[in-house]
Amino acid sequence: MSENSEQLARLFNRRAALGGAGLGAAAITLAGCGSTSEQSNSGGSSSSDIDPRAPQEPTDVAAASDVPVGGVYKATAGNTTVMVTQPEKGNFKAFSAVCTHQGCIVNVQDSVMVCPCHGAKYSPKDGSVTAGPAPKALPEFKVQKQGERLIVS
Repeated sequence: MSENSEQLARLFNRRAALGGAGLGAAAITLAGCGSTSEQSNSGGSSSSDIDPRAPQEPTDVAAASDVPVGGVYKATAGNTTVMVTQPEKGNFKAFSAVCTHQGCIVNVQDSVMVCPCHGAKYSPKDGSVTAGPAPKALPEFKVQKQGERLIVS
């Protein structure tokens, strides 16, 4: 093989390797932009297993003592995850845990409901949007205190 042929072969091999690496990096970057992700409760998680509607039947989700006054408690029972709040002592509310922006599961951060995907924030008093990009409030569910347990329906 001539010297020019060898240089040309190395050039094409180097370009192919760099091009392949660039495509791999692009694929990884795009995969991170998906609308759902599987993460623990501390981050975003897929809403595919979480029903954004109220439970079909009354569901025991938490002990009243789990929910701090002025705070939020993320409760899961079966395939239902709800955000339970206690804006005032003895006054409990429950909201869907599914963000109204793109369906990510909201978390609790500093006594506020926050979407980990795009930063929407919701009020623990009424589920209203306090910071975008969510277009509307979290749906509110009926919650009753039975003894020391909270039942959502």
